[in-house]
Amino acid sequence: MNYEAVLAGLPDAVIAVDTSLRIVFWNAAAEVLTERSARRAEGRLVKEVFPAESSVVRRLGETLATGESRSEPEALVERPDGRPVPVSIVTAPLFGRDGSVEAAVAVLRDLSRIRQLEAEVRRGETLAAAGRMAVGLAHEIRNPLGAIRGAVQLLKRELHAERRLAEYTDVLVTEVDRVNRIIEMLLDLARPVQLRLVPLNLHQLLEAVALLGEEGARERNVALVRRYDPSLPPILGDEDRLLQVFHNLVRNALDAMKDGGRLTLTTRVSLNPLFGKMDLGAGQQHMVEAIFADEGAGIPAAARARIFDPFFTTKDKGLGLGLAICHRILEEHRGAIQVESTEGRGTTVTCFLPIAK
Repeated sequence: MNYEAVLAGLPDAVIAVDTSLRIVFWNAAAEVLTERSARRAEGRLVKEVFPAESSVVRRLGETLATGESRSEPEALVERPDGRPVPVSIVTAPLFGRDGSVEAAVAVLRDLSRIRQLEAEVRRGETLAAAGRMAVGLAHEIRNPLGAIRGAVQLLKRELHAERRLAEYTDVLVTEVDRVNRIIEMLLDLARPVQLRLVPLNLHQLLEAVALLGEEGARERNVALVRRYDPSLPPILGDEDRLLQVFHNLVRNALDAMKDGGRLTLTTRVSLNPLFGKMDLGAGQQHMVEAIFADEGAGIPAAARARIFDPFFTTKDKGLGLGLAICHRILEEHRGAIQVESTEGRGTTVTCFLPIAK
C-alpha cells in the first residue's frame, strides 16, 4: 500500500517535519487550510511558514524533543493574508529502527465548519423562538389593527370634504398597513416556507434585481459591475423567494455605499472548500455561487457574528429581519449564505444554491 497516497488524500491537513523541523510532507488538505502550496512549503523550516511562537511549531518541537504526542483542542493557524483559522492539533513522533525519533507529524483539523454549524444551530433556535412569539402576537395585534383600519376608512369617507383632515386619515391607513407588513415579516420566520422549485437562470434573476436597483445606485453614485460565468448551469430554486433575497442584499449593499463605489455581481460554480460541496440527500454536489461585493463601510467586527439574528441591525432604521429571512429562505433551498466584511473596505455576501439536475 502507498501510505503517502493515503496521507495525501486525507481530509485533515497533515504536515511532517524532520528532526531539524524542516517540512518533508505537506498534503493537499494542508494546502487548502493554510492557502500555501506544498511546493512552497516543503523543504523550508516550519517556523519560516508559521510564526515561531505558533502552536503548530511549539507542538512539533515538543514532540521531537520528548518523543511523545501532543494535542491542542483549539488553536489558530494564520493564512498569508493574516486571516486566522481555528484548528485542532495532534502531533505524533515517527521512530526509526533504532527507536530514536527521526521525524514528527502534525494533523490539523479545520474547525471553521464546525463553528459555523454550531452557529447555525443557535441561530435556528433563535429563529424558532422568534417565530413562536410572532404567531402569538400576530393574532392579538391583527384584529385591533383591522378594526382601526376600517374605522379610519369610514372616517375618511365622512371627512371627504375636509381635505386637510383627510390627509391625516391617509397617514393612519399607511401606518396600519406598515405594521401589517412587519407582522407578515415576523410570520415569515414562523411559518414553513413553501417553495416552488424549478430550474432557473440565475443571470436573469440578477438582471431583474439590478434593473430595479439601477435608480437607487445612480442616486448614490454606485456603479453596478457584472462578472457572470457564461457557462453557469441552471439553479434549482423558487423565483419569487430568491428575488426577495437578492433584492434585500442589493438594497443593503447600496445603503452601505453612501459615498459611492462599485457593487459587483459575480456568478460561478462553487470553489469554496466549506460550501463548495454539500450533501443534498443524493451525495455531495457542487453548488452555484451568487456573490454581492460592495465597497461600503463594512460591518463592525463585533456585529458580524449576529448579522443573521432576528431584530439585530446596524442601520439607524429597520427591524433587523431582512438577513434573518434571507438566511431562512436559502436554508430551505438546501443552500447557504456566507458574509465576509472588512471595516472601511466593504462587504461580500455569497449565496450558495443547488444546481438543477
